Amino acid sequence: MARIDRSECFCMDMEWYGIDRNGNIAVFCSAGEGYLPEFVCEDAERTDELMEYFDTIEKITDSSLFFKSIERAEQVARGFSDKGLYYFDSDDGTRFGIATLHEYYTKRSAPLRPLEYERLPEHIRDLLGHNRMDVEDFSAIHVLHVKHAYEVRI
Repeated sequence: MARIDRSECFCMDMEWYGIDRNGNIAVFCSAGEGYLPEFVCEDAERTDELMEYFDTIEKITDSSLFFKSIERAEQVARGFSDKGLYYFDSDDGTRFGIATLHEYYTKRSAPLRPLEYERLPEHIRDLLGHNRMDVEDFSAIHVLHVKHAYEVRI
């Protein structure tokens, strides 16, 4: 089990997945700025396997966007949410056409019909089960702050 080290957190655009208390699944894109929780950093292989799995699933629903449409950004957002995933990005979308990156995540799109955790293959549920977040329902929040695995304590 290889760990994602501190330097990788701040130089790589990490795609990671979390699950809320209601069983909703979200994807988070860090762009090298968004904080990564401990459950992501503790096991690079688990993070990679989840990313590979979710890259292969097909569209199951339509989605709602929470930003002014820009072709590439819309394609990315719909690519995730049409699979049933809530999509959060470290770019908060406040500047049209210009990435404004933050340590927190802003919901950019949502599925009309979320993918259900219980419907995932057992081995994916086992992997994703490590990524439970202290969030009741991704559909009810717009901005999400996470504690960084390498947060500096003073």
